Amino acid sequence: MNSATYRAPSVPEYAPARQAAPSSEEVQARQTFLRLLCRPLVTAHIDTQLYRDVLRYAKEIDGYCKRLDYRRTHLGGAIRLVRNPVLGAVTAPPRPLDLPPKRVLTLTALLAAACEEVEGGVTLVKLSGLVAEISSSGERRMTPYDPDLLAERRALVKAAALLEFWGVLRKRTTLVTDVQEWAEARTGIGAGYDVDREALLLFVSPDTIALAAHQQAQLAQLRGPHLVDGAGPAASSPTPGPSADDDSPDAIWESQRQASRVVRHLRTLVETPALLYADLPGDEAELARGQRGLRAADLIGLIGGSVEARAEGLVWISREDECPATALWPTAKTESWAALMVADKAGRDGRRDDKGFVHLASGEVGEVLEDLTEWKGHLFRVDLRNDPAELRSAVEETLRWLGLLRTEADGSWHLTPVTGRYRDPELIEPAPEPDQVALFAGPITDYAGDKAGLSDRATPTVSEPFGGHT
Repeated sequence: MNSATYRAPSVPEYAPARQAAPSSEEVQARQTFLRLLCRPLVTAHIDTQLYRDVLRYAKEIDGYCKRLDYRRTHLGGAIRLVRNPVLGAVTAPPRPLDLPPKRVLTLTALLAAACEEVEGGVTLVKLSGLVAEISSSGERRMTPYDPDLLAERRALVKAAALLEFWGVLRKRTTLVTDVQEWAEARTGIGAGYDVDREALLLFVSPDTIALAAHQQAQLAQLRGPHLVDGAGPAASSPTPGPSADDDSPDAIWESQRQASRVVRHLRTLVETPALLYADLPGDEAELARGQRGLRAADLIGLIGGSVEARAEGLVWISREDECPATALWPTAKTESWAALMVADKAGRDGRRDDKGFVHLASGEVGEVLEDLTEWKGHLFRVDLRNDPAELRSAVEETLRWLGLLRTEADGSWHLTPVTGRYRDPELIEPAPEPDQVALFAGPITDYAGDKAGLSDRATPTVSEPFGGHT
């Protein structure tokens, strides 16, 4: 049970003004493109409806891709949306909560390479042997895959599940016990698979890898490798560079940066929670602020919805009840509503700068979490209630996933202005109904269990625009 803390003030929104309402075909094309953004590799076997819709609106989707400098590739029964790098970088959404460990991702790449050696059907045991052979090559700098280790077999099973999710592998057998028996005891064949060669080719996509590597090499020559690896284009050039008439590497870089400003801003709005002016160089921030109406119209023309304009930046708002691009948050899990409460209290107690960010030192973060534990710790799961470090890790992962938090190596926090859109929930512990009490001979705790279980029935509420913290 919950209630909004207070009414959200009026928010300036941009919509396609003075334009005719989009037709149903245009709406469907935008929704299909949005679904393709969320699932960039689709096959006719894995998602038949999305595959058919992409083919149906191929012309419109190709137009959307052109505006973002993306491209759609189609091979047989598989389609992939390729995000071409701009200035050596690809704008990506925040890191998901369920991102597999690095070892699983490494084995996924090795497993895809092993699939290229397969003709027809293949078993998990055969794939395991091929991965071990590939990884043991002396030309590669990696820890060889060892099928004798339980942890390695479990990781390979997860890697196979990833390829199955993307349609590269299609499982012939449906017995989960076969896979578990092989992973736990190395008995049996594990599972039988068919390899989708078309999806595999789009998955590894040599031309995409070559394009990214070529851009990285070019940028390393122009600006140095320290400005290419791990640095976004905005951060690498805080101020306008030399004149465009200069033929120096800095001038070439500056020319490419200015030419790609609109595309990069649109990508940020499409792929991330918000376009924040503080994240942009001075000239780009001024451009984005002055052309916010144009960027809003461009974005709405690509994926629909509406755009809120705030002093700190722009944010896209979905108008669909079920949107594949929006995160299902907050939920009734402890780490979910605890993250919401921590973000609200930290936003009030921290130091706000003139760009809308709120800053807290590591010790201040610990105090906020300690206060929350004393106040609502009886509603936490047992593992989070008894381990402050685990609670902090869970809260940080949740807020980073939502794009609301940036952390430093020393443990300090930087809450983004988007955090101001949310407010802490009013948690009301449910009481049993009189007729429910009469149904049980023992005390209420016999069926209600530990109070930590109540967290599954506490539902938080959100609402508030940017800059809501005071």
